[in-house]
Formats: sequence, C-alpha cells, structure tokens
Amino acid sequence: MKITIIILDGVADTINNSCLQKSFIPNLNYLASHSLCGLMYPIKNIAPESGEAQFSILGQNLKNYPGRGPLEALGLGIELKEKQIALRANFAKIKGKKILNLRENIPNKSIIKKLNQIDKDIKIIPHNVYRAVLIVNNASPNITNTHPNYIKYHNISKSINGPKIKKQCKGDLKTVQKINSFISWAEKIMKNQTILIRGAGSKFKKLNNMRGWSIIADMPIELGLGKMLGMHILTRKNEIQQIKNTKSNLYIQIKGPDIYGHLKDCKSKIKEIERIDKLLKPIINIKDRIICITADHATPCSIGIHTANPVPFLIYNKQPNNIREFTEKACSKGLIIQGKDLLKTINSTT
Repeated sequence: MKITIIILDGVADTINNSCLQKSFIPNLNYLASHSLCGLMYPIKNIAPESGEAQFSILGQNLKNYPGRGPLEALGLGIELKEKQIALRANFAKIKGKKILNLRENIPNKSIIKKLNQIDKDIKIIPHNVYRAVLIVNNASPNITNTHPNYIKYHNISKSINGPKIKKQCKGDLKTVQKINSFISWAEKIMKNQTILIRGAGSKFKKLNNMRGWSIIADMPIELGLGKMLGMHILTRKNEIQQIKNTKSNLYIQIKGPDIYGHLKDCKSKIKEIERIDKLLKPIINIKDRIICITADHATPCSIGIHTANPVPFLIYNKQPNNIREFTEKACSKGLIIQGKDLLKTINSTT
C-alpha cells in the first residue's frame, strides 16, 4: 500500500501540559485507537528547526542537510550559484540592543528597495509575514546565527531559550563584516527594526532519492525539501481528496499549530487542533493507504519555542496497540522511536 505522512507542525507540547489533551479531537482519537501509536523524538536530544526535523523524518542523513537558508531559497525557486550563500531571515523589532518582537511584519516595498541598495552583494527577499531569505555573494557559510532562539550546531540549528538581545554574527571574517555592515545600515533605514539571520548554507547537490513521493506544503522550507529530494509538488486543495486520488506516496505539512505555540496562545492552538481534527474525519474511511500522523517537533505554549520533547505519532490501517487517544501521555505507552526510524517503522508494518 502507498504511504501518506501528515505533519502537524508544532502540535506537541509536554506530556503533562498539552493542548492536545485539552482539545476535542474525536477523529484523531478514533484514528489512534485503530492505529499503531507511540512517541517519536524527531532528532534525539536536539530541539530542532522544522527543516532539519523533517529531513530526518524523511529518512535522510543529517550530514547531507544543506542548511535552512539554501532550502528556503530553493523553495522560492532560487538555486544558489558558486560562492553564494543563503540565510533564513526574520524582521524583528528592537529598542537599543533589546529585541522586543522576534517576528515583526515585513516592511513596505520602498523600504525593501532601499535595503537592496545597501550592498550589491546582498539581496533580501521577503516572502511571508515576517520571513525573508538573504542571498549573499562572495561569501562563506561558516558563520553563526544571530537569531537568539537558534544556535548553530554543526550544519543544523538547535532551538534554545536565549536572552532576547541583538548580536552580530561571527565566523569567516570577510563574510561577517559584509553581513554585519548590511544589518547595521538596514537598522538605520528601518528604524527600531533589525534582521535576524540563521541557517547559512551554500550550493548543494539535490539528492532526488524520493521520486516516488509527492508533497503538499505552504512554506518555502518544506517546498525546498521536496525539491531537494525529487518529490512532485502538489497544489494545496482538498488534501483529503488528494490522499484518495494521488497514486504516489504523499507527504503533507500543516503549519497552523506551530504558530500559536510560538505565541504562547493555547486557546488558539486548541481551536486550530480542533479545526484540523474535523478536516481529518474522512481519513477514517480510507482503507487502501498507510496513514501516519505526527509532528516535526514540539512547540509548547508554556515556553513558546521548539523543544526536544517527543511528539505523538499514529500509523493507521495497521495492527493497533491499544492506545485510545492521540496525546503525548497516551502515546507514551506505545512505541518509542527516533525520527530517522519513522519510515522504517511504517514500512515494517506494511
């Protein structure tokens, strides 16, 4: 049977303080009671970003992860050239060195035009609410993050609960001088705003080792992953019908819950979870696919950042293991796996 994996971005919290437990989710609970369930550590002992977590969940070796920046660029249709690097960027509100808001709305087009006139080697490409990609020519990816919630760890980023203080990037001298100067000038143009960067990376080779899969996603990072792995990109429309009609394996990413986890807004996260639960009801009647529902990481509302907590998973249409609810606590009584082993676990049940 074909496989469908549905990622509920950031849906998990902690075992003892969970929005899932507080939500009315009859359909997810029904699916769980008829599924093989458990908890998954997306990346063991790491609080991951979405990109690297999903890279691992898709069975890829993290040594091949090219960085958040290049994948977001690829998701926007930008393939890096030699001696170019890409970084994920956030617009943020500041007062002096203190960061007041990590997610400030994208400035207007005239401001963006001025930013792109600062340095001929640097271009900022805004794409969604507060997000952007920074493309830098004649640069090295060997630089640190400036986003206070993510520190560079080898070729990935770890989420941390760091102090909200503006800092400069460090590393390759020529590159950091160029980027720090650009950000300094950008702050003068934007006034009380700055640009936070992370996930520097350079040109990479596409793996194309998941050609038997299709992907439905909204965000550039997931679209970039799909393109890197050779997946067929599908337009988001009536996902349940596409699960029924798509002849390939299917990977679906749903962003909603993560947004409210970052905002520490449990009420809105519960509403979003309940909205998704209603959408998932028709899955109950799909009998010719293995369907896995899980998350790429936990984003607890009590903390507001990604954590290393495990996330629940269910594998529907296979032998159930007597778990009755799709919650962290209930699923803790089932299998305990790592993200890199999810596909193996699914395939071992087929």
